[in-house]
Amino acid sequence: MLEKVRKNKYGYELKEKPTAEMQRKNFEETYFQECQNGYEPAYTEEEIRFFTNKAAQKEMALQRIWERDSEKKSEKRKALDIGCGEGFLLKYLYQKGYDVTGIDFTDYAISKYAPELLGHFMRGDCYDKLQMLAGAGRKFDLINMDSVLDMVQRPGELLELMKQVLAKGGLVACKVGNNYSILQMKLLEEGVLAKDYWLDEEGHPWYFHAQGLEDFFKDHGYLCMDVYAEGLSEFFLLHTRTNYYEHPEAGKECYLAKVRLENLLHERSPERAQEIMRQLGRMGLGRETVGIFRLGTDGKR
Repeated sequence: MLEKVRKNKYGYELKEKPTAEMQRKNFEETYFQECQNGYEPAYTEEEIRFFTNKAAQKEMALQRIWERDSEKKSEKRKALDIGCGEGFLLKYLYQKGYDVTGIDFTDYAISKYAPELLGHFMRGDCYDKLQMLAGAGRKFDLINMDSVLDMVQRPGELLELMKQVLAKGGLVACKVGNNYSILQMKLLEEGVLAKDYWLDEEGHPWYFHAQGLEDFFKDHGYLCMDVYAEGLSEFFLLHTRTNYYEHPEAGKECYLAKVRLENLLHERSPERAQEIMRQLGRMGLGRETVGIFRLGTDGKR
C-alpha cells in the first residue's frame, strides 16, 4: 500500500529523495509561479482574512508562552520566518511591532503580496542564510517555519543551525503537513482512499505525524511548549461526495468551506477557536500540525 515511503521514528520518509538541485529548481522556478501546494495567483478577501486570522492565532499562542514564563521584553521582539512565501505572517508580525526578517528561495511571492517588506527579505538557501546570520551575531526571539521542515534535505541540521540564532527564551514555531495521519491511515485501511495521494516526490522527502514532530525536536534538544492543528479540510474525506482525493473536482469547494468555517470560529472567539485546534492537534488530527518549541529542559504545556 505504501510503496514509495518507509516508516521511521518520526513518521515516514521517501525511499528515493529528490536531490538538492531538483528542489532548488522547483522552489525558484515553479513552486509559486505554477501555484503548487495550494498557492494561488490571487486570493479572495475571505482567504486573506483566513491567513491573517491564522497569523493572529499563532502570535497569540506565542504570547501565551512568553507571558506564562515571564519572558517580557521592553524592546521589539525579533522574528525570523524561514520559507516566508507570500509574507502573510511576516506582514502581520511587522504590523504588530516585531523586527522581522524573511528567508525564501525566491522573492516571487513576497514581491506580489508584501512588496513593502522586501527590505526585510533574504533570498537564497536557508542553510546558507542561517550561517550568515549566525556569523553576524544576529539573534531572534521567534523562528517560524511553515511547510519547511518536511521539505528540506537535512531537517536535523536545520534545527542545529537554528540554535545559533535563537535568542535566550526564544521560541520556534514549526508547521508541517499532518500526512499519514490517524485519519488518513484509517481511510487507507478501509479502502476509502485508493492510495496516499498526499505523497509529493518532488517537494516532500519527510512526513512527520504530530508525536513524531515533537520527538524529532526533542532529539535535537528542544522541548514542546504547545501543539495545535491547522486545517479542518481532512474531515471532508469522510463523505463520499466531498472526498477531494478521490473526487478532485470537489477540492476547491472543500477548501473554501474550510476557510469560511475556520474564519467563523475565529470571529466567534480566537481563544476558543485555537483551543479547539489544540485539542485536535493533541489527538493527531487536522490537516497540518503546528508545534511551538524552545531549547532547554523545563518545557511546560
